[in-house]
Amino acid sequence: MNDSKDSLIFRKPSLEDGLAIYELIKNSPPLDVNSSYLYFLQASHFADTCIVVESQQKIVGFVSAYYRPDQPDSLFVWQVAVDETMRGVGLAKRMLMALVKNQKGHTTLKELCCTISPSNKASQGLFKSFSKQYGLTLTVAPFITEAHFGEQAHEAEELYVLKSDKQENLTNLIF
Repeated sequence: MNDSKDSLIFRKPSLEDGLAIYELIKNSPPLDVNSSYLYFLQASHFADTCIVVESQQKIVGFVSAYYRPDQPDSLFVWQVAVDETMRGVGLAKRMLMALVKNQKGHTTLKELCCTISPSNKASQGLFKSFSKQYGLTLTVAPFITEAHFGEQAHEAEELYVLKSDKQENLTNLIF
């Protein structure tokens, strides 16, 4: 797809986007596919911490996130998905930027975090690049081991944490 950046619409999702988000995730390996019901909830109950991107009335990007109940200054990025026609043009990073920008009213956003499996080089590159671009400190630590998943044969997940050394609100650093 050769759409210009100007033809992309970044917005909060709505309930009506749930099925399209589900289909995008299904077509975006190695992402874990959850039930369609979860994506309806994310698109409605968690819309303030999610982003969809439309191109020609089609959802081509999605980021889901939530504030951690145990650490309310930490925005946990759950999934980042980009349609295969839009990969390699920096859309994932632009969605992360839009997500942080939408949090301007949340005055205590101190860190972004996520989990990434060791084989998911694209996601690792995204968060490393985002961290470098905005001068954030990136730490990576073990989180969920393969043993936690039991017989599901799921790869381990490492915890990535991006934050400012000065403990500044991330929306102030990025925007």
